[in-house]
Amino acid sequence: MHARWLLRGTRFVFPLVVLLLTACGGGGTADSPTPSGGTGGPAALSITTSTLPPGSTGTPYNPTQLQAVNVQGSATWSLDNGSLPEGLALSESGMVTGTPAQTGSYAFVVRVDDAVGMDTKSLQVAVDVLGISATAGLTVGDAWSGRAVEIATSGQTNSVSFSAFNNMSGGSFTAQNPAGGTATWVPGATAGPGVVDTLRATDGPGGQTVELFVPVQPNPAGNHTASFGSSDVWFIDPTPKEGTHTYATDFHQALVTAGFRDPQSTSATGTEVDQVAALWIRIEVLRLLNPMFLRNADGSAGAQGLGITFPLDEPGAGYSKASPGNSVLGSPTRYSVMAFVRGTQSGVIGTAFLDSSSNAWHENDTTSGALELGVFANQIVPFVNSAWSNPLPNNPVNASDASALKALLYGHPNPGGRYTTLRTQGQGLAKSLAAVIAHEVGHSLGLSHTSPPETGSIMNPSAAMGPTISYNFTTADVTTLQSALPGSGKATGSQQAQKFSAPHEGGVVVCQCRGCVVKAAKAHEDRPDR
Repeated sequence: MHARWLLRGTRFVFPLVVLLLTACGGGGTADSPTPSGGTGGPAALSITTSTLPPGSTGTPYNPTQLQAVNVQGSATWSLDNGSLPEGLALSESGMVTGTPAQTGSYAFVVRVDDAVGMDTKSLQVAVDVLGISATAGLTVGDAWSGRAVEIATSGQTNSVSFSAFNNMSGGSFTAQNPAGGTATWVPGATAGPGVVDTLRATDGPGGQTVELFVPVQPNPAGNHTASFGSSDVWFIDPTPKEGTHTYATDFHQALVTAGFRDPQSTSATGTEVDQVAALWIRIEVLRLLNPMFLRNADGSAGAQGLGITFPLDEPGAGYSKASPGNSVLGSPTRYSVMAFVRGTQSGVIGTAFLDSSSNAWHENDTTSGALELGVFANQIVPFVNSAWSNPLPNNPVNASDASALKALLYGHPNPGGRYTTLRTQGQGLAKSLAAVIAHEVGHSLGLSHTSPPETGSIMNPSAAMGPTISYNFTTADVTTLQSALPGSGKATGSQQAQKFSAPHEGGVVVCQCRGCVVKAAKAHEDRPDR
């Protein structure tokens, strides 16, 4: 049986469901509803303190205030599990005080409650004991090849020397601060299951020695980086939260619906398995999105790659989002944002706006009072679940799936378990998200719906979809994108006016595909293996 999806307004390659995404004009008609502003619900309460200073017996402890963000009302702190060193206490206000009376390393869990929620965090205090930890650079418990890991010791009494006791990856220390007890370790190229670098710190000549075990995995996002000056930079932002749902972000709410997060896991980060699943889906979206813009799946440009990059991490210091009323036109340090936002209008799965200086609603989800922007993952998930007969919502990811999810994340062989099911469902969701992103980014860069439709066009207003069909930008669309990318070559003037005839709303030039309404009916078809 041949699977079909019928679309208008966006594209993705999946069987089993017939979708109709209506063409979108600029006037907020029944076929193109005007998105309304989000309600802007509170972000999840989250403990931000990650380390505590060491102590010494008989010496008053340096009073330390535990910190949390997104507190609603007042915060009340308590000890949730374990115990502090004898002589130390935690107040309800979150202050750790006292005088340690016994040596040792003490691990415990603190809890904070506010008017609407709670969060917990594992912490540790070392008393007259040398400790070592990775303070930055690990992801879901792993170091990534070529990505720096920051190391710090605690409880030292002398200058600390660092060494690699067992350097399986071929890494190196690129910086050491013996007096401060810190160092930077960059894992080498050898990575994968069983590759563990053992790093050693010694507290002065003949002093205490402690070791840190650093598992090293291949970097799954090594080329998913921003390339300023040679490409447009589009960050696919997973962090927004609209409304008052119980999960940390809209993206995580969608993952719960898809079975890729435990519905009982409502803390800011979720379990480690939740984190691995979310990270894999995000990277899989980029792996599928890049070839649509003629780039290699790993994010590198390739021979024909268009001048656009999709970094996994949001660009940091020195770079900025376009501010409201401004575009990234001709600016070498600004970037665009396409967010995973919770759509509040039933059936609207994506919306985008023209990337121009007259557009006050540039892709920037941080804009206060802005219209809904981006890709509405929560609206896409139900159709993907139906299309792929998804069993995960009834049995969501859990600790037993950790090895399978890490194999998917790092490209390791199938370790068994639910690997095939996770792969099928995850790729189904990621392909749908990637295709909507490509369609909406295409609109923001000057592309209209393909007219008349062409088989396989990403910008088609209507097309039959099937698992064996390849979808791309048309030759004409590629030509337009080549002239529009990167940066200062974007479509302007008469070219822009020719492509967009939508009316102005308060001076805003609105992309013709402002919102695409799903009118769906299920088609019963056989599901392929992947």
